[in-house]
Amino acid sequence: MRAITDEDGKSWQVVAVESTGAHLKRGTTLGFVAADVPGAEPILTSVTFNSVEAGEFAITTMSEKELRRRLAWAKTEAGRVV
Repeated sequence: MRAITDEDGKSWQVVAVESTGAHLKRGTTLGFVAADVPGAEPILTSVTFNSVEAGEFAITTMSEKELRRRLAWAKTEAGRVV
């Protein structure tokens, strides 16, 4: 897990959410959780990883700019501004 701040100054946790992909293969999906909302559901992206380890590694190595861009897209795709 990693923390970032969006363009409005809101804090988010970047997470690798366990998911099932093509051919029922287990993996993770890049997601974002509003840090100030207890029990908030993650906003998922279209970015998937083959394992929890791969997802967590990618989160630690992605740039702040890339994470903010992915967060903006995820909020738009979810049809909400959080």
